[in-house]
Amino acid sequence: MEASDNEEKEAKMGESKHGQDTMKSRERVLTAINHQEPDRVPIDLGTSDTFMAAEVVLGLAQLLGMDSPIARTAPYPGAYITPDESILGALGADVRLVGVPPKPQPLSTGGNTDVKTETLPDGTIQWTHPDGRVFQRPAGIWDVQLFRPAITGDLTDSEIDRVIPPGATSWDWADRNAATANIQQWHEKGKCVQCNHIIMPVTGTNEGILDFTRWCMELATHPDLLCKLMDRALEHSFAHADSFYNAVGDSMDVVYGLGDDVASHIGMWMSPADYRRYIKPRHAEIINFIKKRTKAKIIHHCCGACYDIIPDLIEIGVDILNPTQTSATGMDPFQLKRDFGKDITFWGGIDVIHLLPFGTPDEVKNEVKRHIDALAPEGGYVFAPSHMILQGTPAENVFMMYMTVLEYG
Repeated sequence: MEASDNEEKEAKMGESKHGQDTMKSRERVLTAINHQEPDRVPIDLGTSDTFMAAEVVLGLAQLLGMDSPIARTAPYPGAYITPDESILGALGADVRLVGVPPKPQPLSTGGNTDVKTETLPDGTIQWTHPDGRVFQRPAGIWDVQLFRPAITGDLTDSEIDRVIPPGATSWDWADRNAATANIQQWHEKGKCVQCNHIIMPVTGTNEGILDFTRWCMELATHPDLLCKLMDRALEHSFAHADSFYNAVGDSMDVVYGLGDDVASHIGMWMSPADYRRYIKPRHAEIINFIKKRTKAKIIHHCCGACYDIIPDLIEIGVDILNPTQTSATGMDPFQLKRDFGKDITFWGGIDVIHLLPFGTPDEVKNEVKRHIDALAPEGGYVFAPSHMILQGTPAENVFMMYMTVLEYG
């Protein structure tokens, strides 16, 4: 199927499903984030964590009568991709993700050319970093996993200096002209633009420097050293982020700027008191750094049962909680809206663990309506799944999800 056929089908789908829209996408999203009711619920598909397995995108394309070159050429059925523009348009997606490319000339600093890449006998691809970190992607699987952290012995000052040397230096790597041209293109089409540059003092240090269990142990046994490690990581993160914000800080609408999973499906994996003592000050530092460089609304990514710290996120200036995993303990959407809906925007909600893979289309439809009833009144809600849509999820359920929000939202 040619691209022109896709565009024609998208246009017809748009006329039949959301032809009554009175707002452009950008206005719709910004209205909702500013806690006012737009003409319909804004929809996200393919920006923050709303990537889909290629297999699911192919199924969606078939249901829509379209082609998906992106999914067709994906390396694995489970590879996570952003759907093709024709599919985004047909399903009413209001947000577009714009990347910030590096400048065309080689970077003079900040690049790492010393990573050793090899393919193991079983087909696993392995990356070994100079500091000792080893990542692997098992054969036939899309996810890259930490195989060995950088620090396997005692956490000491010298080990921190080894893996993250002091004295981070900023460098101007971001191609402002290319990025702003891309943003302008989508703004001219009326779309809301999101850019991603995630700073992760917790998640970032346990996914490479320390493993997850070790991070938790160090928080309990050597919090001062762990805080030094996080602060050193932040120093380098800020040095890298400066160029990003210089490039797009004055043009993007939403920034995925802070990401830290500090909760599981059933509760926080540190006490709220420890969060407030050790993590919150660093999250606040990140938010302050971002707000000095852009007026874009700030997304904080945290999966799971994070109800207890939502007041803290509001206090430090987080605008949006993504992915708002309402299937987690204590994250009932009606209670979230009642307790915090005037102060923070909820982005996400629809369960990708049980509902979408194993529910019926009618169950999906009812859950979409329930979330809209709970979270959409008076704005403050952007509709999306609660995370990436997994391989094995029926495309019919995903199709029903988006058709329901277009008709009911």
